[in-house]
Amino acid sequence: MSGRLASVGAAAALLVALAGAIIVACYDVPRPDCGFVCGPESACPDGYTCADDHYCHRAGAPADLVCAPPDAAPALDAAADAMPPGAAPDAPDAPATPDTPDTPAAPATPDTR
Repeated sequence: MSGRLASVGAAAALLVALAGAIIVACYDVPRPDCGFVCGPESACPDGYTCADDHYCHRAGAPADLVCAPPDAAPALDAAADAMPPGAAPDAPDAPATPDTPDTPAAPATPDTR
């Protein structure tokens, strides 16, 4: 019985390895027309050249391509200190002192072990 389980396990491992190999073989690294800022001394990855806008342009990209800065600030939809709807402006975030129990704590009992 254990020989049969080993055969099933080996077949499953082979199937997983084959599926992994197919996935890796089909992956294509993205190569955007411009996605990198030129490095020191106009350095760019292979297949790219540093253009006048100081961005690496992919070989074969249109000559009039101008790259937008990738670090552009996102548009704000609310002020940084905006309060959520329904929040009271004078309400504190947390109580100033911790809550005190209404009943006193029970006295500690000595360990009799």
